Amino acid sequence: MLSDTSHDSAHHSPTAEAVIGRVTGALFFVGFGSAWVFFGLKGLRLATPPSLEILALAAVAILTVCAWLQRRARSLPSGFTPPEAEERMKRMFTAVNIIQWVSVVTAVAILNVLHRPDYIAPAVAVIVGLHLLPLAQSFHYRQHYVTGALLVLWALTCMAVVQGERLSGICSLGTGVVLFVSAISTVLRCLVQVRGVHAPLPVAVTTA
Repeated sequence: MLSDTSHDSAHHSPTAEAVIGRVTGALFFVGFGSAWVFFGLKGLRLATPPSLEILALAAVAILTVCAWLQRRARSLPSGFTPPEAEERMKRMFTAVNIIQWVSVVTAVAILNVLHRPDYIAPAVAVIVGLHLLPLAQSFHYRQHYVTGALLVLWALTCMAVVQGERLSGICSLGTGVVLFVSAISTVLRCLVQVRGVHAPLPVAVTTA
């Protein structure tokens, strides 16, 4: 669902690869978060022109900052990641996402057979949350643990508390909000990292 090859520790001299990786992940979160919020608003019959305009403005604002960060990252020093480590992260990313999408399709099919379409949104949210946990370890980015846990807890809470046709809408809306907040948090981290960095210097990515 996202791409991030940086480590969780904030470096005094952030590398171009680290910032671009984080920002790319934020872009994925904004895209999927927008879709979740849209379906949540639609399910709750709140998809009015004003609410959709707010959603669009929020997404555009974050995307604009992400675009600036990606341009800014090109002036940062280039880091070095061992080829074996990079290949390992790519394999993990691919495997986890394949498992995620197979699980989503399977869950949707089973719930439709059981005539419980109201549980589809929570089930998908749980799968999305769980898929972030191995990525958090692989990318050394602890925020993914928090985001994944929040998605799972939100979905389970919705299933326990909300009943009927509102379940899908409320769960979808909350899931989108979690993804948006996570994207904003990542963007703010990147802004702090690049602040005050002027000239690129040779630096290697460490595993601190």
